[in-house]
Amino acid sequence: MSSPWRFHLTLVQKMILSFALSGLCLIGGLLYSISGLGAMHKMEQEIARKDLKAATITIRLRELMIAQERLSGRFNILKLPEYRSIHDQNAEDFRAGLSDLKSVRNDPLIPVLQADFDRYSRLAGLLFAGELANTAEMKNRVEAVLRHIDAISENQRLDLSRKLALSDIKEEHTVSWSLGLAFAGVLFSTVIAGWMVYSFARSIGKLQYATHRIASGDFDHDPRIDSGDEIGSLSQDFRQMAVRLKELEQISLDASPLTRLPGNIAIERDINRRLRDRATFAMCYIDLDNFKSYNDHYGYIKASELLKEVGKVIYDQVRALGNPDAFVGHIGGDDFVVIISADLAEAACRAIINSVDALVPGYYSEQDRRAGAIEGVDRYGVQRSFPLISVSIAALVCRPGDYGHAAEIATAAAAVKDQVKESAGSNYVIVREAVSREI
Repeated sequence: MSSPWRFHLTLVQKMILSFALSGLCLIGGLLYSISGLGAMHKMEQEIARKDLKAATITIRLRELMIAQERLSGRFNILKLPEYRSIHDQNAEDFRAGLSDLKSVRNDPLIPVLQADFDRYSRLAGLLFAGELANTAEMKNRVEAVLRHIDAISENQRLDLSRKLALSDIKEEHTVSWSLGLAFAGVLFSTVIAGWMVYSFARSIGKLQYATHRIASGDFDHDPRIDSGDEIGSLSQDFRQMAVRLKELEQISLDASPLTRLPGNIAIERDINRRLRDRATFAMCYIDLDNFKSYNDHYGYIKASELLKEVGKVIYDQVRALGNPDAFVGHIGGDDFVVIISADLAEAACRAIINSVDALVPGYYSEQDRRAGAIEGVDRYGVQRSFPLISVSIAALVCRPGDYGHAAEIATAAAAVKDQVKESAGSNYVIVREAVSREI
């Protein structure tokens, strides 16, 4: 006996119900995905605005602190006033970076870091003023500052890891629920559900991969997602974020404000990179002889113009040799560094000496050029004649195993350079064997 409540659905009604249920499942899945992606979008934007910026700032602060320590140490030995101006600029950059860090991160260690840096700055001020400074206490303050920076960086890294983990969980929930609802839709409409699964799974997979690539430092990675929807907008935000991070990384290079050539930190990085790669290369330490007497005689403005042009000449001559991996840096003052393939070391030395020797006379008066010298007072207060500026180059060929780190190479090159300077005029020496540390 048939139930009076039983009814039959027509084919059209079944199709309509099937499409209705399929549409509800797909719409439900779409809404959930959009909601999840919106939350992920906000989370990634917060990471881009705060966490990644904070990570970049802490890296920069550490580099600046190390640079200041080196500059104060060199000043304590050499007493060159150039070190103080560079040190002061680094200190200003450090305080600016600290202010930026406060704006993006609330960490209880930041005030402690600032206090230790202020103590170091007061001690450094005494040192540069020529007063008696407690160098041991300065070193302790530097170590304390670096410890605080490392601790802040570690705290930030843990926070970022937690946020990325939450993002992954949210992403996994979004994917699982979206695919579940889409699978329910497949029961009613295979074609529609299949398209939805493919479209969302592909886009979300790309976003997940892009998140980890950019977080690991691959700022050139492009998710390659077409624009036009929320996922495309998020993809564009990723690309803009990566471009900005890459710009910040480039800005952090410690280029010389005079020559625009990379400074000590970049030089050390390049040498250590080659040492890690176990490459054979030549490190050329370039020094201008009699530059101090020129600076005293003609003034720092004229001397700065000469240094700027010398830096350009060195850069142009090295690039003309066709070694794409060659590196030109400005240590400071009248000291430059060229790192180049070992087989091009001699050609580089000759080209640099010829070009600088051709450039220098144009920066002297006609009378001084004819005389071939200028009158001045040496560092001991004795009046004497100083020849025109010349170039001394100490080139060390560095093979795997010869040296352990950049500082060791720099010390050896400086020692060889002092020997080269004993000869009159422009000269170079290429040392093809490892130099003893006791030279």
